[in-house]
Amino acid sequence: MINPYLLEQLLTFYRTGTLSAAAEELFISQPALSQSMQKLEEMVGVPLFIRQKNKTDFNENGRLLAEYAQKILALQKEMVSAVREQANHQTSLHLASIAPGPFYLLLPKLKEKFPKLEITSELVNSEEKLLAGLLADQYDLVITHQPNRNDQLTYQTYFSETLSMRLPKSHPLANRSQLTFADLAGQNILLLSDIGFWTEMVKSQIPSANFLYMENTAAFTDVANMGTFPTFISTVAAPPKDPSYKIIPLSERLATAQFYFLLKKANLYKWQNLIEKVQTSLK
Repeated sequence: MINPYLLEQLLTFYRTGTLSAAAEELFISQPALSQSMQKLEEMVGVPLFIRQKNKTDFNENGRLLAEYAQKILALQKEMVSAVREQANHQTSLHLASIAPGPFYLLLPKLKEKFPKLEITSELVNSEEKLLAGLLADQYDLVITHQPNRNDQLTYQTYFSETLSMRLPKSHPLANRSQLTFADLAGQNILLLSDIGFWTEMVKSQIPSANFLYMENTAAFTDVANMGTFPTFISTVAAPPKDPSYKIIPLSERLATAQFYFLLKKANLYKWQNLIEKVQTSLK
């Protein structure tokens, strides 16, 4: 095994062109550098240099060794950099999601399985912003409902979420076995302000509905439990056990979203274990 310092000295000699110039740059004596080059020849077992009275130069063997030395040292630097970067990522994870539902499932599991991992999470209601943030390394991992075909990225299946309607039993629609978006036309519907991409989806599919927006989740829950307004409820949430309300499925295809983990291919090795543990816990 050749010590990296010998390869560094070889490359310095190769780059500077003379033993004296290389020795000066390396802050060692010329005889010491000459001894290192002789040691390299002994280790490789073939001549590496053409030695003349006042000059030592590389032969074909020496030039080939210098080329390999350059590759080896570059790979060594890459290795150290990758290990340090992984160590950093193992202590922190920056997440973003296109909807809040995936966080409801994911964050408790991550805290349980990776208690030392520092996690930051952000809800982003635009696929474009989600993708831009991932490509710019603003996020380590994102959750999307549109798997991207970018050559730099890879995706893995997470889970699916379906919306239903929660209505008071006294509501005119409460006797239905299922509902469509058209059935909700003109209805007063209580809605959390920030539910990611779902907000624009339901607004576009029920344009004539009167949406009553609330920002605070706790206040929303209180009003939903006291009022007579229909609300959306997700399969992610545990259904409230209140006999005065009825949960009716939405039969629309758009009421179900399949979510995916999306990340850079170059970072897959860092997060594959985490993704697999989360996927396994859902089974």
